[in-house]
Amino acid sequence: MKTWIKIRGMVGKCGDREVFLGFSPAKTLQSLSFADVLDEETGFGYQRPVNYQHSQDFKKYISKPGSSTIPLTFNLRSELKPNWEIQKLSKQAILLIKPNTKSLAQVDCQHRLGSLEDHSVPLAFMAFIGLNVREEMAMFVTINSKAKGLSSSLTDFHQSNLINDIVANAPHLFISRKLNDDPSSPWFKMIKLGGNSTSGLKRKTSLRMMQKSIQRYLIKTHFVEKHGAEKSYEVIADYWRAVSKVFNKEWNDQRHYLLTKGIGLYALMNLLSDYVLEKKVGL
Repeated sequence: MKTWIKIRGMVGKCGDREVFLGFSPAKTLQSLSFADVLDEETGFGYQRPVNYQHSQDFKKYISKPGSSTIPLTFNLRSELKPNWEIQKLSKQAILLIKPNTKSLAQVDCQHRLGSLEDHSVPLAFMAFIGLNVREEMAMFVTINSKAKGLSSSLTDFHQSNLINDIVANAPHLFISRKLNDDPSSPWFKMIKLGGNSTSGLKRKTSLRMMQKSIQRYLIKTHFVEKHGAEKSYEVIADYWRAVSKVFNKEWNDQRHYLLTKGIGLYALMNLLSDYVLEKKVGL
């Protein structure tokens, strides 16, 4: 460990969590950390894409005399434990990080650090010690769910990953996620989740819009209570398959038609509600 990077600080409690508090040059923290941005194709990650202009604005600000910022927030992930260690001494602690590794997950600082790879300005930081990815995501949601720029669809995506037994507790989110994740669904990979998406794919609507329209339908029809979430998904997926075929032109040209926009989603899901309530849908 003689060659490992050493950052001196102290260990204490923040709420009910153990944390490491320290100070380090911005470029060091930037080189040792990463933002776990959501990749919509794989479903890995959970943060919004980095806003380059936001990062540049912060760089200009922090370079000015008299500037400062609240401590950056990281997590020393339990899954990355081979790359980091904390040595507790009598009155201080030392964070050791293996060189050429990204051991600090950026919980609340990705835009502030985004353009500081060549900047030596000293920054204060706090790092949670040993949260796993799920715990880290929950912490991120707690800190950032009301933040400006954090999309409601990304918040919904977080909730769909964090809710225990999503089928029972949030069937509208379960159905919405499955519409996007199921290869047989007409909505497969076409719902915007709030993260990075592969260039060229046409996202027709957002997760927030989809889950809200489905939630209204489920409340109106009480379909889940009568038939379960899986059957509810089958009916909704079949319905949208029919819509995409009957209105093929409008389905494939979302720029000029409202079929897959908010007004179209709500109107068509309301129409499905009427079909179900009038027992025109075979069950």
